[in-house]
Amino acid sequence: MDLISTLRRSLGSDWIITDPEIVAKYSSDWTGRFQGNVVCVVRPTNCWQIEKTIQIARRLGIALVTQGGNTSLVGGATPVREAVVLSSEKLDDLEIDTVSKSAVVGAGVTLETLNDAARPFGLKFAVDLASRGSATIGGMISTNAGGIHVIKYGSTRHQIIGIEAVFGNSKVISRMEGLVKDNTGYDWASILCGSEGTLGVITRAIVRLVEIPLHRTVGLIALSSLDDAVELQMDLRKSFEGIDAIELMTASGIELVGKIHPTRFPLDNVTPFTLLAEVTGSQSYELELAEFLDRHPVVTDAVIRCDSQGEGLWLWRELHSEAIAREGLAHKLDVSVPLLVVSEFVRSLEDLISSGYTGISPVIFGHLGDGNIHINLLGEAIDDELDHEIFALVAGFGGSISAEHGIGRAKVSEMSLTRSPDDIEMMQALKRICDPSMILNPGVLFPDL
Repeated sequence: MDLISTLRRSLGSDWIITDPEIVAKYSSDWTGRFQGNVVCVVRPTNCWQIEKTIQIARRLGIALVTQGGNTSLVGGATPVREAVVLSSEKLDDLEIDTVSKSAVVGAGVTLETLNDAARPFGLKFAVDLASRGSATIGGMISTNAGGIHVIKYGSTRHQIIGIEAVFGNSKVISRMEGLVKDNTGYDWASILCGSEGTLGVITRAIVRLVEIPLHRTVGLIALSSLDDAVELQMDLRKSFEGIDAIELMTASGIELVGKIHPTRFPLDNVTPFTLLAEVTGSQSYELELAEFLDRHPVVTDAVIRCDSQGEGLWLWRELHSEAIAREGLAHKLDVSVPLLVVSEFVRSLEDLISSGYTGISPVIFGHLGDGNIHINLLGEAIDDELDHEIFALVAGFGGSISAEHGIGRAKVSEMSLTRSPDDIEMMQALKRICDPSMILNPGVLFPDL
């Protein structure tokens, strides 16, 4: 039985894409590191079409890979083997509930679109990412996206109060009551959050919204060492209740951003480490932050901007991924370690690379407030062995090999570093129940499933 003709006969030709030029866009991840063999693309508009697609895929033994904005940095939405890509682009329902401060959101709605709809009501989605224009809510749930405001609001998992999905066994689960309190058994929203499309296809969700702060105060702060950065972030959190972002940058990253940024770096010099801190609230904290930074012993220079002017400072952090991508194909390692050992970990990382590898330039940045470090490796000599050594180092420091990007294809062989055999066995058992034919995103999370 021909797959394409079966899909067209069941769903209608309008929802099936076979044009090679269009299909090619779904065959590679954002970084260009991972490629896949995509037979065709299905763009469903409702739960029933997804259910039918899963039934056909099970019957014909073809893999299904759900894809949202295709912003994965670990190959999590790129097929390992021949597969149909199930795109969420047409799952774009969106309704704002101002009474409960929530939104019913289709899986294909982008973060930017959600915020544009919520903004007139003084609301926004709490999780924010630099890829907000393309990252979809379904994808953010699937990877439990974190972003820049985790220290204040938590990750995506903390924002989900309702979920609808079609599992790999073609059963539909709908928990769309939007109840803040509901202890009637397993929380499917939490289980699906971070599952990377291996259990089911998320179709809709109900998400919490938060009030947009009246004022934002953003500081760009020069520091001499990572120890100083860790000390300063701790003091910032003690001194400002409204602190909602503490971002770390290094000289190498800022210099790369400087190549593509249209304006001059705001500080007099590029120091080894730079923090970007944001304080929000019903008032401007410009004077309070200026006084705090002026008297803090580790601060060598700082500039402060308020409200919309703060966007210019944020660009120096948000352009990092684009600037790194222009330098070549990077290995992106997204890890987290306890804050108490961040400095020691980074020193050990630098020693590891300098002692055993030549021609490799590490670019480090990340969310210092929650211990999330993004390690970007540039150079022709990079291989998976270096990735493994770094992940082993992370595990030795009691950290996680994936803080927010997920496991995807890039880290499937490393899961045992931080998850026990019993832990992995239980996850695989859940996978077999929800996806008995093993057609959903094979090769992601588990190498053999």
